[in-house]
Amino acid sequence: MARNATAVTVVARGPGRPRSEKARKAVIRSTLALLKQTGFHELSVEAVAAHAGVGKATVYRWWANKGELVIDAFVSAVEKELRFPSAGPVLQSIHVQMRRWAVIFRSPLGQIVAAVIGAGQSEPEILEAFRSHWVEPRRVEARRLLGQAITIGEIRADLDPDTVLDLLYGPLYIRLLLKHAALNEEFVDTVFEIVSPLFSR
Repeated sequence: MARNATAVTVVARGPGRPRSEKARKAVIRSTLALLKQTGFHELSVEAVAAHAGVGKATVYRWWANKGELVIDAFVSAVEKELRFPSAGPVLQSIHVQMRRWAVIFRSPLGQIVAAVIGAGQSEPEILEAFRSHWVEPRRVEARRLLGQAITIGEIRADLDPDTVLDLLYGPLYIRLLLKHAALNEEFVDTVFEIVSPLFSR
């Protein structure tokens, strides 16, 4: 399995005019530009459509709601940086990717994630978009990596992959959301050094 397989789910195509890839890219660019100006909560589909020079119906041909749109835009901006390294031990690849996550979470893009998670606490459709468009595609890729690690004997075979991922990546989300301490490389390294021996062989 390729390590760098990624997936972003989009809303199923319904009846009407065909979807335009050019329009989709324009909407993504406009979403990212407006997020920098207004933030997540003030962003509207109407404003994105106007900025991109498309109709609101064009936006909804691709995305069911604002949450899906924002997460898709976020993924398009960071997916190259968050690919797992294609060579080396699996655990080392995960460690490198954790460091990259921390860099992005410290950037303005990280505030998009924090805002989406916050909004999702009262708007279930936004939380579902976050899980399906961001969390699960990355988990699918990480589970494949962990499966490879089990096959070659790098990690124990008796552990639940999702629990392993929660232990590794959960602390990054905690510092992103609570901001009670720095989310820096030293913290990432400490988390990895504490957690990885629990499932290494």
